[in-house]
Amino acid sequence: MEMLIKKEVSIADIKGFMERNYLKNRTTVSKDIAGILDDIEEVTGLPLIRHKFLTGADYGTWIVPKQWDVKEAWIKNAKGEVIGSYDEHPLFVCPYSKAVHLKLSKEELFPHIFSEPRQPDAYGYNWRYASDARLQLKDWGISLPKNIVDNLDEGPFEVLIDTNVEDGEMLIGEIILSGTSGKEIMFLADYCHPGQVNDSFSGLAMFMRVMSTLAQQQNRKYTYRLLMMPETLGSAMYIAQDSERIKNVVGAIFSEMVGWGDEWFVKLTREADTYMDLLADDCVRKFKGTKTSPHYTIYGNDELMFNAVPVNIPSLSLQKYPYIEYHTSNDNISHLKDEDLQQAHEMSLYMVDVLEKDAVYKFTSPVPFWMTRFDLFSDDQWESEEFFFKRDIVYRYL
Repeated sequence: MEMLIKKEVSIADIKGFMERNYLKNRTTVSKDIAGILDDIEEVTGLPLIRHKFLTGADYGTWIVPKQWDVKEAWIKNAKGEVIGSYDEHPLFVCPYSKAVHLKLSKEELFPHIFSEPRQPDAYGYNWRYASDARLQLKDWGISLPKNIVDNLDEGPFEVLIDTNVEDGEMLIGEIILSGTSGKEIMFLADYCHPGQVNDSFSGLAMFMRVMSTLAQQQNRKYTYRLLMMPETLGSAMYIAQDSERIKNVVGAIFSEMVGWGDEWFVKLTREADTYMDLLADDCVRKFKGTKTSPHYTIYGNDELMFNAVPVNIPSLSLQKYPYIEYHTSNDNISHLKDEDLQQAHEMSLYMVDVLEKDAVYKFTSPVPFWMTRFDLFSDDQWESEEFFFKRDIVYRYL
């Protein structure tokens, strides 16, 4: 039996969750992930299933990496002064760098430095060592703000990356709210991206709130599953471990970057003409200023894995894009906008509401019905958008 929470999760609740956890070592396998999942269960009040994937296991060519945790990391100049460190921000060390303790010249150091020119005062996010099997634990990298890089002397520099690398287990959290139809909708979210809030933590936190709202509703038609995992790799392993558990999934929605940004987008499925795409179009009509975007645009994430051959689950993505702080330490808690978190929540629940109420209608008379009699007619000149929408329903689809 589902455990219902006493109150619905608030924006303040999910902001508190993000503030407590966003600076932790949120990478593929780390000691911090278990505590983050515990906090999700505490905040939502909903039972959380923990799927475990052991280091070295191979799921559809995707191999679970070792657990990687940083004990200490810094760079010092020739005077022995610390000019960047993991204590200052977790993005200082590129995730899954190998351990090193070296003295280097400026020329030797530069190939290992990553910076983000768009945000010259910030640490940048170099994700390649974690995601590239050819680099993972075989090379090392650090990040420094461009303002510091531009003013480096000739050295020598001392670099320390002291890590703990051991066998562990990748965790995927799952919350399930059962429905009556036997059909399922999946919400997809990532807990990775250390030291960043909008990407991808805002989408995860928003879906926590959505699930708490749905938990209060009785007689749900669909079963709703929220997956919380490391980006892409988590989706691949969840599906490959047991493909039978997604056989009743009719659609999925991924979300990230909903804490702030320039424009709202609902990214379409790979086919762009599925049932889920109709849902996206309806959401865009409801929330003025929102746009749809082709599947392979903006940033691709877990929706690509679920929508790919041979999985073929039509998957949307809800994002607010772009934002200048992307993939830097400036993607922090201070930029979160309550109104954007609220709109993402409302957009998600609106799509759920459409799904829950959707039905196949049949004519009970031998001709189309008289629309004005039921106050369903819109004028083609003064209410053109509504006119064409209703006309298509009556004359094209029914």
